[in-house]
Amino acid sequence: MNVSLQQQFFKKVPGIAQTCRLFEHLPDVYLVVKDERGRFINHNAALLSWLKVESGETLIGKTDFDLHARDQAEAYRREDRRVMETGEPLVDLVHPVTGGEGATTWFQVIKEPLFDVRGNVAGIVGMMRDFRRAGLAIAPYLEMQRVFDFINDHFQREITVTELAALMGLSTSQFQRRFRKLFDTSPASYISHIRVQAACRLLTSTTDTISQIANQTGFYDHSHFSKVFKSQTGVSPTVYRRKYQ
Repeated sequence: MNVSLQQQFFKKVPGIAQTCRLFEHLPDVYLVVKDERGRFINHNAALLSWLKVESGETLIGKTDFDLHARDQAEAYRREDRRVMETGEPLVDLVHPVTGGEGATTWFQVIKEPLFDVRGNVAGIVGMMRDFRRAGLAIAPYLEMQRVFDFINDHFQREITVTELAALMGLSTSQFQRRFRKLFDTSPASYISHIRVQAACRLLTSTTDTISQIANQTGFYDHSHFSKVFKSQTGVSPTVYRRKYQ
């Protein structure tokens, strides 16, 4: 069945099979091809090795939700949908990705839409480059690691930009400019993202009330929490819990 799914997709998107074979010669590049439903259609050996998946055939037909934590999988799925809905690529994304052994590595990510013979979007092709293996200049991102560690350890309380800037030995304005240049978002938006991710985990793994979860993840206000949560996930905390718990 999985092989049949792959063959059907290759017929639908001519040329993609040949393109995929080229990536077998690029060990520092991880390739994944997904259909419009987010199912894995193809990959290269480097991706299989990093995910610790023994058989490539078993990966076909699976989705990010089968391989990653739900909050991470949802983030990948939102990126994929954006590419398919706009028909435009996402280029030079930089974010950490967790592999098969639980280790997190920084990647440069590029996602391109795939079109069928009629010109309709049929899925996406994604390419990830491991900064360390590729020998790229990741130093500016690694310098921010102490900031990410601090946010992960203290997101339950108020975090000021002044605190984060002090960790880097920068002024508040210098830190904000550097952070936005590297990650194309503000420190406040990133903190909000981390809090929503934590809330997703609590909504599906506990019976705590929405207000309790808002308090535990640094929002403190039920209404504000619900508004931010819906803006990032597309649904309210209550609907999210009902859907995934």
